[in-house]
Amino acid sequence: MHNEFTSLFKDLLLSQTDVSRLSAVRRSTALFSQGDKADAVYFIEEGLIKLTRTNSTGGRLILSVYGPNDLVGEESLSGGNGRYHAEAEALSPSTVYKVPWPSIKRVIAAHPELSAAFLKHLLETKVSFADKVELLCLYDVETRILYYLEQLSKLVKPSDDETGYPLPITQMELADLVGATRETVSTSLNQLERRGFVKLSRRLLTVFPRPAVTETAASATA
Repeated sequence: MHNEFTSLFKDLLLSQTDVSRLSAVRRSTALFSQGDKADAVYFIEEGLIKLTRTNSTGGRLILSVYGPNDLVGEESLSGGNGRYHAEAEALSPSTVYKVPWPSIKRVIAAHPELSAAFLKHLLETKVSFADKVELLCLYDVETRILYYLEQLSKLVKPSDDETGYPLPITQMELADLVGATRETVSTSLNQLERRGFVKLSRRLLTVFPRPAVTETAASATA
């Protein structure tokens, strides 16, 4: 989320009396489920939240992973009567603010500049989803993995020794994010580990900042 919108959102909305702060949200806790009434936006203070969409046959795709200062649940901006198109679930222990639609409506009425900032934010979100469609359709699995590892590493703090970035994501979750089978992702990750790009462990994947990771990620969206 761009800095101007972040500042406006924090200053104008988080102080409203009907906004609630949800601290110590545990991993795998759902903020809302696909199909629920969309009545609030969630602002992430810390932690990671994944958006997952499931089809009628059980097929699953992680649409995106969001971190500090990001929003999820923008469907509520339709007036609070729509439905969430995906499930929002904590990927790591998180703290979020729940901002109900009446608060947003009230504040936008008093501060029209927030409405323009919301519009810009939604346009940026649309572009990011277009980038993901391009990535899924036009690039190989390893390129997709490297791209998302680089993106996710921006959302977390470095390890204690500052040699890498620990990502609280399983191989299955990464497979759902890049649109591939777990077996294919596992094979690619093992190859990347042998090349020194990542270190694999249970429910944790450490990314080491190497030029090849950043260069490959950049080329995927050039």
